[in-house]
Amino acid sequence: MVAAWPDAAGSFLAMAGATPSDALLFRRDTTAIPGLVGVVGFDSVTVVASVRDLRATPCATRAALRLADFPSGWSLAVDPAHARPLLVDALEDLSPADSQRLVVRIQRALNTLPDTGGAMEFRGLPVVVRDAWIVRGSVAPLVAPLVAPLVAPLIVARAARLLNLEATAHEELRFVVLEDDKVRYVGRVAGDEESVESWDLLAALVIQGRPWLAIAREGVNSLQLELVARDSTEWRSVWRSDALLCSAAK
Repeated sequence: MVAAWPDAAGSFLAMAGATPSDALLFRRDTTAIPGLVGVVGFDSVTVVASVRDLRATPCATRAALRLADFPSGWSLAVDPAHARPLLVDALEDLSPADSQRLVVRIQRALNTLPDTGGAMEFRGLPVVVRDAWIVRGSVAPLVAPLVAPLVAPLIVARAARLLNLEATAHEELRFVVLEDDKVRYVGRVAGDEESVESWDLLAALVIQGRPWLAIAREGVNSLQLELVARDSTEWRSVWRSDALLCSAAK
């Protein structure tokens, strides 16, 4: 079931496409054309881009957006009146020593998670950190004091455990958010290694004084945009687009 549109994020969001000028547009109102479009990535800078073309294909809920005057390396388009980006350092941007220390911290945190239900088949298997990102910036803390300080960086990671079977391999992927080296949010999928869904961090945002993560979730025949946000008490998924790709218009 697709959740209600997240009004706090504005009226639209768009993921960068295969070429820098193209994007996949999601809108609260599928008849509206975005006005001011801000494109963001892992820098804490919003660059205003202009809309060159908009086509409601393959369907109105997944329109094709073409931009002009965009910078290189952008990954997400937002309404700049509602969202601003936070600085993100990817694992590969760190020094070898710092990246190794970060991986160890993530592995230690994930090893504290209990295995229940479908995760039991992966019990005791080593955790491999596939991707990690450090989100830096000023946002309201989980328990808000009288004056919001500059909080410690968030750690976002994608990690896997692999179980080799006779005919195939099963893989468990976890998308996690850590604060103070404690796991605050876990998304989990598991399945055949060749077909299991994956996550990719597109951007970290500040919306209404709180951190939000924009995530691309991609399967063999599906692509979703998901927003994970922290309110005053916890991290949770607040919105996810439809899962299936639309059929091309006839």
